[in-house]
Amino acid sequence: MSSPRSGPAGLLVASLALIGLGVVGPPAADGGLRIPPGLPILLVGAAAAWWLRGAAGAILGLVAVTVVTIGSVGAGIGSDLIGDRGLPVAVARWVQVVGLVVAAYALGRRLATRRSRAGTAGEGPRGDRGKALQITGLLVLCGVGAELLAAYGDSTGDPGKIAFALVFFGALYGAPALLARELARRLGWGWPSLLLVFAALGTAQAGLIDQSLFSADYGGYEGWAENREPTLIPSMGLSGYNAYSFIVGHVIFSFAAPVALAEAWAPARSRKPWLGPIGTVLAAVAYVIAAAMIVTDPESRSGSPVQLLVTAGVVAALLLGAAVIGQNRRVDHARTGARGPAAWQVLVVSLILALVPELLSGTWFGLALSGAMTATLGAFVLLASRSGAWTIRHTAAVGTAYLLVRGLLAFTYFPLIGDVEAGPKYAHNVVMLLIVVVAAWIALRRRTSELADGLSRTPASTGT
Repeated sequence: MSSPRSGPAGLLVASLALIGLGVVGPPAADGGLRIPPGLPILLVGAAAAWWLRGAAGAILGLVAVTVVTIGSVGAGIGSDLIGDRGLPVAVARWVQVVGLVVAAYALGRRLATRRSRAGTAGEGPRGDRGKALQITGLLVLCGVGAELLAAYGDSTGDPGKIAFALVFFGALYGAPALLARELARRLGWGWPSLLLVFAALGTAQAGLIDQSLFSADYGGYEGWAENREPTLIPSMGLSGYNAYSFIVGHVIFSFAAPVALAEAWAPARSRKPWLGPIGTVLAAVAYVIAAAMIVTDPESRSGSPVQLLVTAGVVAALLLGAAVIGQNRRVDHARTGARGPAAWQVLVVSLILALVPELLSGTWFGLALSGAMTATLGAFVLLASRSGAWTIRHTAAVGTAYLLVRGLLAFTYFPLIGDVEAGPKYAHNVVMLLIVVVAAWIALRRRTSELADGLSRTPASTGT
């Protein structure tokens, strides 16, 4: 994949896929073969990348990839990928996507002629493989935690739709989680700043991207109006309960819990950057494409200009807060031999405080009590982390509790949209819960080496 010829080869594969779309897709108005407009762009990009072996060819190839990708999103590639226009079109679209990804990776790698200087030279091939597995696992866990674990959609129990969802939600949630973590770790920020960045991402998702925060009936989900009306604020056009559920839910399930578990899989790397220049670019491109596919959906246009402007201001304020806290962090190293709670104790307390909000009604009283439970858990974690004995395993225990609660409660209801049989529904619940259990076991297992645990210690001010 990383050879000089893989970039042009990927572009040629994507070109063949576009030719296939012209054959199996709708015919031209005159009845002849319809030539997709992206075909000449890809062919020119492939030729440039093939003959111009330096940076110029790579840049021209990446331009071709970007233009065709944006055009494909506007042409409804998402519906093609899940088979709305039939299996032949879906196959051609998937071939196109694979070709574009291969081309982007190879051409981007050509631009980066040297490896990242910080933290990678001493790890060797085994460390690189471990980091790649960590990143891949995080992408999967973000998609599972954000959407699939709750099992509320019509993709529940459908292997084909689940496979697409893992890729799509990995880009929509996993890619920004990686980017936020990368920013925080490179700047030396701790979890307080990282959580504010996650809050900014969650606010952007609910208020700017899918705009479900302002929707009166998003996607036809059962019970939407009933959850929205009791805490509706007419002057703001949103529900207090939905705002809490969506934003806090994204912070915990889409970003924070998966990142905490993924970092705990290899504690020695928990405070180090994971992405190089190419990985950062690929994550950013994946996020932009996935977000664009949502934004261009007419269902995701519920917000008024004023609502969108205010939401953008909130996102900016959260990012500014993250920067201020990160810059003003107090340097206070973990104290050797300090005593703190065991990871299992943190897990039990977190399970209780995570479960209570899920059992409350969507009223103002329920909202207030839910907020109090979340604040109580936050205070508990903050105080416990200041003991100096707090490690990434403890942080992972908090994330595990939330994921377990969501996965277990998913057994108690059927999807809120679509008609799903009991067998596939419960099989889906079991598989998703097993993914969480395995991820948690790897994160929480006790290491034989004290060094691994010591490297995962976090300063009290930057800790959880």
